[in-house]
Amino acid sequence: MTDRIFRKEGAFAVAVFANDRLTLDQLDEQHLVYMLDIKGLWKPKPVLYQADSFLFVKDDTLYLFYELQHWDDPGVIAMVKTKDLKNWTEPVVVLKQPFHLSFPYVFEDDGVVYMVPESQESDAIHLFRADNDELTSFSKVRTLLRQERKDGIHFNFNDSHIFKGNSEKGKVNDSHSCYYLFTSYQKDWMYYQELYVTDDLLHGEFTKHPCSPICVSNEYGRNGGSLIDYDGHLLRVTQDCHADYGDNVSLMEITRLSATEYEERLFRRNVLPKNAIFRDGGHQLNIARFKGKYIYATDYKQNRWAWYRLWVALRNKIV
Repeated sequence: MTDRIFRKEGAFAVAVFANDRLTLDQLDEQHLVYMLDIKGLWKPKPVLYQADSFLFVKDDTLYLFYELQHWDDPGVIAMVKTKDLKNWTEPVVVLKQPFHLSFPYVFEDDGVVYMVPESQESDAIHLFRADNDELTSFSKVRTLLRQERKDGIHFNFNDSHIFKGNSEKGKVNDSHSCYYLFTSYQKDWMYYQELYVTDDLLHGEFTKHPCSPICVSNEYGRNGGSLIDYDGHLLRVTQDCHADYGDNVSLMEITRLSATEYEERLFRRNVLPKNAIFRDGGHQLNIARFKGKYIYATDYKQNRWAWYRLWVALRNKIV
């Protein structure tokens, strides 16, 4: 009982690192430039998640979008920004819906900034557009996919993101680009990584890729970030859920991607080091270039005591 209370769900918060070179081996305190603390777990409305961090660069500003969830409230999308990696703004909520939001993947297409947050509680994937140049609010454009839960599906449309282009043997080709939608669902406690494709983001129908599901695994089947171009390797970030939620992230290299083909292979397992920051794990990785540096956005987990843990354990025992 005690181990279950502590281990099943940790609190999450954001950590951002900077490095002069592209590397996965220096996610440590020396390279830390921004961190949200895990605190206030004894307050009436403690923060459970400051997680799923995504970077976006616009002009001379680095934006950090993340999930913000208080106990017993649905998650919202918050944002902080910086111009120098030293001074960061106070968090501002940029998107709130009647249902839970997380995993705020932000991207630009044809000069317009969009967001595809996770909204699995609505059993759909929605596309939102930035309302202003400061990216302080977003409005819904369209629903990309919708599907009712059935046949043992527990979670639907987890951690979705879009990639524009085609890839073969590590080379991205934009001349005949498609929009690829990576998402997942959990059925009978197993994650299925699905792939959908269209040639028109705003009006086209996303159809299931012939190779979908592209991965069936609790270790590699759920996304832990958007695709990363890592020194010529196109990588899909995965979060390890096979033993406990939010244990670590791994990288799958996409070696072939087209409207009819898909191949991937393991590139690196367990990227996050077991140091003082990630001692209990983490489940997100995102990389961007900003002012000559490589910026790494992650989240870290801490299995710490909070008043609601006992309440949840007692409720689950009664149910």
